[in-house]
Amino acid sequence: MPTENLQKPRAIPPETTSGDDPLLRLQAESEPEDSPRIQTTHHLDPITITGITVMCPKCGARRDWLVICDVPGRVFLRCRCAHQWHEPELTRADFKAMTGEGGQNYPSLEAIARDVGYDGTLAGTYLPADGTP
Repeated sequence: MPTENLQKPRAIPPETTSGDDPLLRLQAESEPEDSPRIQTTHHLDPITITGITVMCPKCGARRDWLVICDVPGRVFLRCRCAHQWHEPELTRADFKAMTGEGGQNYPSLEAIARDVGYDGTLAGTYLPADGTP
């Protein structure tokens, strides 16, 4: 008895091009062109993820973060030493919880870093916990 005819053929998914992602297309259509591309907030306290306090891998800082959320919802942490990394354990919901009603909007990451002192000029500096100079 031949076994090649016992399996039913599987459905073949339609071919899509790399630029034809329906989720990305829906997101682009639902967001106005003038919507902010980057939102940020300062987080002066330590950030703990799954019970572990976040530490900058470059300088060892444990608090005073610039938290960045971009349009796809990725969250990045940036230290005063200008080291920045994507933190996959943090989500847009976590960012919203840190900012409350909103963060400050900027046209570019370079403008953010320069304006709020996360461009490396204040490397090794901890500001007071209440945020006053």
